[in-house]
Amino acid sequence: MKNKRPILQYPVAASLTAVLCTLLWGTAFPCIKIGYKLFGIDSGDVPAQFIFAGARFLGAGLIVFIIGLIRQPKKMKLHKQDILPVSVLGFFQTFLQYLLLYTGIVYVSGTKSSVFTSLSAFGSVILSAIVFKSDKLTIRKIGGCIIGISGIIVMNLEGGNFGGFLLAGDGLVILSNLSGAVGNVVSKKISPGRDALQISSWQLMIGGTALTAAGYIFGGHLYVGSLNAMLMLLYLAAMAGIAFMLWTSLLFYHSVSRIAVYNLLIPVFGTMWSGIFLGENIFTLINLLSLLLVCAGIFFVNSTGRKAALSGRKG
Repeated sequence: MKNKRPILQYPVAASLTAVLCTLLWGTAFPCIKIGYKLFGIDSGDVPAQFIFAGARFLGAGLIVFIIGLIRQPKKMKLHKQDILPVSVLGFFQTFLQYLLLYTGIVYVSGTKSSVFTSLSAFGSVILSAIVFKSDKLTIRKIGGCIIGISGIIVMNLEGGNFGGFLLAGDGLVILSNLSGAVGNVVSKKISPGRDALQISSWQLMIGGTALTAAGYIFGGHLYVGSLNAMLMLLYLAAMAGIAFMLWTSLLFYHSVSRIAVYNLLIPVFGTMWSGIFLGENIFTLINLLSLLLVCAGIFFVNSTGRKAALSGRKG
């Protein structure tokens, strides 16, 4: 009797799982802003924002670690040879990415910051082509990236409802997502021979601890003022843990370009959730045009063919 293929190895299951991850991540943008209000974190209190981020990802790592212990406890141990690669992943995918994001998101609308997240997909496609020979950069991928980037340019057109480009806000959020793109490539690179839950839990705990330490070093404090504040932090931690766990598993079975391109859906879900939770005006011509361009980018990158989509398994 032949061994059954892991369910995430099937294209349809992989696509649905990737969509689920982006749906969860899309809620982060409005929820972070709501969390700041619940914890009484001012827009200029950057150290407290670092502690908030650190607590979230440390909690996320612990949640995934507990799941791993229940499933296969022997695989959760971090061996000596795992420390450096997992720490590098934790630096780019958690520490640096969210250090920049939590600093810049205060000055950017939830809708706008979610659209910038699509840069992580574009960066991942390009970096993957450089690092992995099997994940070649095709005309369709380039075309999809150009179409999606045009959506981001539309969001920054002067005269729109989103204002111009601000380095302290827009610039940091963009750099945050480029760090996430590096994290996707590193995750794919170190996945062979390691368990997805092991990688996810330890990189989240390492990155989360570093963020928390940075916050306290710079004089930050975090005060829990209500049950709602704790519940919001718990949700953000659980959401991050589950999404990163699934995402790491997807990168093990599929090429970076096939999976990372689904980050383009985060703007769609981020805009939706921002409209629901923050009451932002999302029904504008500029907004709808930019989202249509980003979605078109997904189509072009993903239309490279089923065979090519699965070529990155051995990359």
